[in-house]
Amino acid sequence: MDIQFRQLEKWFGTLQALKPLSMTIQSGEFVSLVGPSGCGKTTLLRMIAGLEDPAAGPILFGGTPVFDSENHINKPPQKRKIGMVFQDFALWPHMTVFENVAYGLKATGRKREVKEKVTDALKSVQLDAHHERYPHQLSGGQQQRVAIARAIATDPEIILMDEPLSALDASLRDEMRILLQSLVKKLNMTAVYVTHDQSEAMAMSDRVVVMNAGEVQQTGTPEEIYQRPVNDTVASFIGKGTLLDGLVTEVEEVPMLKVSTEVQIPLSSKKTKGLKPHDWVHAIIRPEQVKLDTKPSEAGLAGVVETVSFLGERYEVSVKLHGCNERLFAYTHEKTAPGQEISLTVRNTIHLIQHKGGLTHEETA
Repeated sequence: MDIQFRQLEKWFGTLQALKPLSMTIQSGEFVSLVGPSGCGKTTLLRMIAGLEDPAAGPILFGGTPVFDSENHINKPPQKRKIGMVFQDFALWPHMTVFENVAYGLKATGRKREVKEKVTDALKSVQLDAHHERYPHQLSGGQQQRVAIARAIATDPEIILMDEPLSALDASLRDEMRILLQSLVKKLNMTAVYVTHDQSEAMAMSDRVVVMNAGEVQQTGTPEEIYQRPVNDTVASFIGKGTLLDGLVTEVEEVPMLKVSTEVQIPLSSKKTKGLKPHDWVHAIIRPEQVKLDTKPSEAGLAGVVETVSFLGERYEVSVKLHGCNERLFAYTHEKTAPGQEISLTVRNTIHLIQHKGGLTHEETA
């Protein structure tokens, strides 16, 4: 079932938590809402669920309004055919696993289907053997599986998830991420997933919606968001890298990004299309676009290694450039040491964002 918003907005007193938003989430699509705390992503999720009322703008499920203030339509959450998974699991401690999963079915009056639906839901999350246990007898990962089973037991057409993996450790998050992805696709549900973890959103989603200060900054596939951010807010929030501010120049007919007098980076002519010499741009430089060389090179940029982090299959190296107050990150299979002089080259296909104003600098994590 698709979800549509038309000029949807939300105010809390004098604070505009969500600026007018129009969007369609396609049926069967897995969409993640990402952004810093307070950006409006959870508020949007709660309005879809019916837990918050919009200040303006209808919400439609499959073309049918579930909220429309002008026509006095406001379906309660239990009438919206949704399932919801919360960050803190929200399980009843005095109920067994079976009773927790059955709760939603009983609340919506589907008592005759309880045993079959609960059994099927618990099998889907590999917990059918634990139906008589209580939440305190389960691990964190098992408790989250119960919460997921409860959400899907009612056969929802839409599943809403509010940072459901943030309370789990790293290995469990990976396991649960795979489970959620496979269940959503298998059951052909439309999924809206809220997270502040951009890597989690990139790994799971068909589309990512990046939000900031109550406004959507960019919507696109994970590849589009990562490779072609529309502004520096998206570029700095999504992925690791460095956002450099520089001047477009030309040296012997080769377009260059002039970061300082001593630091100039070759650019692709395709990337500079539409730009003029002396235009200010932001350039997002990802670690995989930087190549390190332990031998001095006239064609490369000179720098000194600041930190080296071992990531298992490779090293992540931060390099302080000579000639400017900037730092780049790089991935390499060759071990280096802090303080080591190094040469680096940057791929000329780095993404540029045109802007006006003076110099700014931001490193992304």
